[in-house]
Amino acid sequence: MSQPLQTLEKSVGKIITVQLKSNQLYTGRLRITDQYMNLILEDCSEVEDGKISKRYGQAFLRGNNILFIKIE
Repeated sequence: MSQPLQTLEKSVGKIITVQLKSNQLYTGRLRITDQYMNLILEDCSEVEDGKISKRYGQAFLRGNNILFIKIE
């Protein structure tokens, strides 16, 4: 297993920020990830211009759409 995947798996339960290739920004608590870096976030919020624009209970983000992940 590669280092990024190990780091992501160790971050389950932590707050993360994810930017997609489409420049959408999401923040939430990482619930689960898999070998493709697909993510499920709990208490997920979409952020626009530094402010929360939408709230989601859970969100599924496909790994192939992710530009970067920041672990808080």
